[in-house]
Amino acid sequence: MEDFDVSAWLGLLSQTTRFITLDTAAADGLIVERFEGREAVNDDFRFELDCVSASAFIELKPLLGQPISIGIATAAGGRRYWHGIVTHAAALGADGGLARYRLDMQSGLALLALRRNALIFQDRNALDVVTQVLADYPQLQVRTEVTTPLRTRPICTQYRETDLAFVQRLLGEEGLSYRFEHDQSATDGDSPGHTLVIFDTQAAQPDGEPASVRFHRIDATEQDDAISVFSERRQLVPDRVTTASWKADQVLSVAGSAQAPHDDHAPELPSLDVFDADRSGRFDTAAQAQRYATHRLDALRLAARTFHGQGAVRTLEAGKSYVLTQHPDLSGQAFVPLTLTHVATNNLGTALPHLRGRPTDDSTLGKGSYRQHVDAVPTGTPIAPAHRDRPLAPGVQSAIVVGVPGDTLTGTRDHQVRVQFPWQRGTAPLPGGLTDTMSTHLPHGHAPGDHHSGTWVRVAEANAGAHHGHSFVPRIGSEVLVEYAHGDIDQPVVVGQLYNGPATPPFAAGENSGANHPGTLSGVQTQTLDGQPGSRWVLDDASGQLRHSLNHSVADSQLNLGYLIDQQGNQRGGYRGEGFELMTAGWAVVRAGEGLLLSGTARAQGQSTPMDAAEALGQLKAAHATAQRLDGAATQAKATPLAANNAQTDLQQMIDPQQDGKYTGSVNGQPSTKPNGNQRSGGDPVERFAQPAVLLETPESL
Repeated sequence: MEDFDVSAWLGLLSQTTRFITLDTAAADGLIVERFEGREAVNDDFRFELDCVSASAFIELKPLLGQPISIGIATAAGGRRYWHGIVTHAAALGADGGLARYRLDMQSGLALLALRRNALIFQDRNALDVVTQVLADYPQLQVRTEVTTPLRTRPICTQYRETDLAFVQRLLGEEGLSYRFEHDQSATDGDSPGHTLVIFDTQAAQPDGEPASVRFHRIDATEQDDAISVFSERRQLVPDRVTTASWKADQVLSVAGSAQAPHDDHAPELPSLDVFDADRSGRFDTAAQAQRYATHRLDALRLAARTFHGQGAVRTLEAGKSYVLTQHPDLSGQAFVPLTLTHVATNNLGTALPHLRGRPTDDSTLGKGSYRQHVDAVPTGTPIAPAHRDRPLAPGVQSAIVVGVPGDTLTGTRDHQVRVQFPWQRGTAPLPGGLTDTMSTHLPHGHAPGDHHSGTWVRVAEANAGAHHGHSFVPRIGSEVLVEYAHGDIDQPVVVGQLYNGPATPPFAAGENSGANHPGTLSGVQTQTLDGQPGSRWVLDDASGQLRHSLNHSVADSQLNLGYLIDQQGNQRGGYRGEGFELMTAGWAVVRAGEGLLLSGTARAQGQSTPMDAAEALGQLKAAHATAQRLDGAATQAKATPLAANNAQTDLQQMIDPQQDGKYTGSVNGQPSTKPNGNQRSGGDPVERFAQPAVLLETPESL
């Protein structure tokens, strides 16, 4: 390594006549040796600065997050500035009397990548959500140039996403792009100096300054900047985007499509359609679906026609429009740079050795030189960001049902409730939750603990249809299990309810339950809105003691079938008999509009039809025969005849299936007769009382 005079070097550590200048209040005495940088539409910029200083003891920690500005001398005698904050600082060692440092400069967006959050935003459009997130970062100035009204989202959830990923995803979903503009007057290093500009495809593309760029060789004798290489590129891209989304509340699919203009000079190709079956509820109207398909197509077709250039135009800015001049083929072509890469070295002389962390080929650069690469599209090309997939929701989660304070149940006609998750932070989190949202612009958080939490969440049932199905609406305070349609965190669905510490099962068994059975009881237990016992349906599967019980707390009304026992809570009680029991402490009524048969005669294997009163009919016929004999004897003795015989005759005729006591209609076009052997018809008629009657029969006595 060459020897050099330190005092001579100290003379170089002045920015008065430097090609590249550096302004930062955190570290005086740093001189830029060289820098490389990249800036682009829809991406953060990043500059890597290699610096030298007479001090080997500059503290690195105070540099981080500090505003910084770099300037480069322009052909017009002024300076072009870039502003940002320091995101990385490293000491690269010392050589003689000089120390070397490396600084990374980025925009305030770099801070968004360092915060990971979980937040719920309600009833806002995507741009409102983005600006609220960005409001937490004073290192960013924001301006919007959005001309199209955006859809209001009932719910928009950031879950386990960095603020940067969340913001970029929302902008991509709405077709909103962004670029950076740097203040060309802010050089003190104390202010952000850069503005994030959010724009849509309908916004005007601003002109650069100067608005024209000449095509010329780069030579030391030239006074003006120029592009030395500028060529056109073409690429096959999709020509159509189709999208569709299911809208459950209207039971229909909302669809839209966008088609690129047909090129008559292009060869015939099959339709290059990108079909995006989007998540349910994505669109409210066909116009929204159409707009989404359009900006998806715009993003895919950005690569259809592009320009690549090389040169040294120090005033070029990404996202602004320029007109190319003096080009043999493309003169007059207006273009918008999408990506710019910069390489520059300062005019510190050739004696300063380079110390870099990676090899760089800068042999074409002289001291005090600047070069760039440009990727651009024709002016007027719709600029839309690439689509960013949503992160998939992590399986199922538990949540607590919330609602109007003081109410037991808050829901909608369509079987929906409000829920609050354990990870929601705010003024009323779940027990043990956090109140600090870590956001100055969202101080109240997103955990209200009432009917304002989140959005209405559908409740799935095992059976659901038009005016039929199950209906068990979770009540406030219930723990529910939540899944997500399409894995989308913005589409929660309650798929079940859970028992927990204070909410135990009504027929609990097993460890720590205190039950006197291993778990033979199953069924349903309801509860009144004021917390009192309601209705109970119990299925008891104890071996040899099968039981079915319906019970209501009003008047202790019960229907018990099978093995009859007492039951208190989850305890099986003493034996009370077998068979059938219908009881109530209140009123009891049995009504049968076409007749009622009460029989004490057992039927082997439960054969025959329900209204088969053959035993009663036999007894009636025998009694009638006896009465006729008695009537004959009375007549012979010239006594009063038995007038009841006529009534007995009418009753027999009414219940006898061989007379009027039968069903005379057809069933599905077939005669209503009992099967006869292997024949489906032709047997005895089906019993039915001809008139409403109550018939009581027993084989012994009544």
